Amino acid sequence: MTRPFSLADAVRTHVRPGTRVYLGNFGAQLFSVGHELIRQGLRDFDAVIASGGLLLDQLLGAGVLRSATFGHCWSPVGPAPAWNFRRLAESGAGTVELHELSLGLFSSALTAGAHGVPFLPVTGLPGTGYTDEDWTGGQLATVDSPFGSATVVRAERPDVAFIHVDVVDAEGNGHIRGPLGEVLLAAQAAQRVVLVAEEVVPADEVRALGVTIPGLLVDGFARVPGAVAPDGTVGRYERDVDAYERYAERSRTPAGFQEWLADEVFAVAEVVS
Repeated sequence: MTRPFSLADAVRTHVRPGTRVYLGNFGAQLFSVGHELIRQGLRDFDAVIASGGLLLDQLLGAGVLRSATFGHCWSPVGPAPAWNFRRLAESGAGTVELHELSLGLFSSALTAGAHGVPFLPVTGLPGTGYTDEDWTGGQLATVDSPFGSATVVRAERPDVAFIHVDVVDAEGNGHIRGPLGEVLLAAQAAQRVVLVAEEVVPADEVRALGVTIPGLLVDGFARVPGAVAPDGTVGRYERDVDAYERYAERSRTPAGFQEWLADEVFAVAEVVS
């Protein structure tokens, strides 16, 4: 049965140390969920996030992750890097396991998870560096079969997937207006799914728009207007480029990032709408 949550309660209910957490979406990052994870003092969980960007950078800087499986981690407005990610990668400290996948590998891993198989064959890797240096951190292997050998990627099965939707109805049927990326695969692969919606509307409105994530896959939903801000979402609000630039400047040093965290995350009350 799909149930409504506040965002704070959704995080409190579904995330524990060791939980594997998928954070959507491609092109609309769920900063509201990431900040709630940090605010609640959760530690040692695993982030699965294709479009890592500054959300992943913030989770890394806050020291809450045990591992991160991601497609990229950068500042989309540039030219500043994602400073926390850069510091971690360059230090070689190994405090967080980093598993870098191409977006194709990421989607293939979710496809395997959605189909309930342990891995999926992948192609197109020679010359990319993924097999030479194993940036994936053990997510790739070579297996033999009656039809020949193949490179395969390990299945990805998140314990919980937080997915952004424009609208949701009381039965958990959600509509996404913007790019889908890998979110439907994530919903199919995850053990539990929580939709984070800009708006809750009657069922006939969702049907008229088209159901993207069906309620039969959904365990709960939370209404959070502005859920991806300072990122933007199609047809509702634009990315706040100034906020991205301020973050890049303040996170240039560890001390500056901690000040940003105090001002922009811990000073905000838990999201209860």
